[in-house]
Amino acid sequence: MIMANELARSPALRNYLLTCRYCMTSKLCLRLLRLFLGTRRDKGIHISIDQPHSYTHMALKRLGVPQEGLIYIDAISKLTGVRAESSSVRFLSDGFSLPILDDVFSRAYLPEGVERYYVKLEDLGFVLVDNVSVALQYARPEKVMMLMLGLTNLIKKYTALRAFLVMEPKSNPDVHQYLRSICDREFSFKDEWL
Repeated sequence: MIMANELARSPALRNYLLTCRYCMTSKLCLRLLRLFLGTRRDKGIHISIDQPHSYTHMALKRLGVPQEGLIYIDAISKLTGVRAESSSVRFLSDGFSLPILDDVFSRAYLPEGVERYYVKLEDLGFVLVDNVSVALQYARPEKVMMLMLGLTNLIKKYTALRAFLVMEPKSNPDVHQYLRSICDREFSFKDEWL
């Protein structure tokens, strides 16, 4: 995969914008998680906006990808109340309310009922946001842009941490252009590459 070579070649780059057609975003995210968790053995956070974390959890399980180092931040499943068994998930308190930086990264923890486990961001290798395009259905473009700016600025504080923002570029050209300006590099994935 292109990203495996890029990560090995460019360790100083911290924030990536990954674009593809909307119908391919799930496949791209699964490929990335397979690379991060399986091949590279990185630990990280997957912020699921497009689909419930249980979908990704089950897909990775079927692929035999270890998920011990993965924390899910689920922005949408709080509405359905569905939790994948054995996943480390944190639901956002009000569905998709965008308090991610204050509410999650400062105090990310495992599911309710489990002793709180505070995550050391310096021990993580990635934060994957599964589909910025979908966030635009829940929040104004300006708010989404501010959230992503906060995330990319936060990433710069930690040596090993990288952000991967997945987006369908035609969903909102202004947001796409803004994300291009705050990310170190953009990769556009063609369907046949996935």
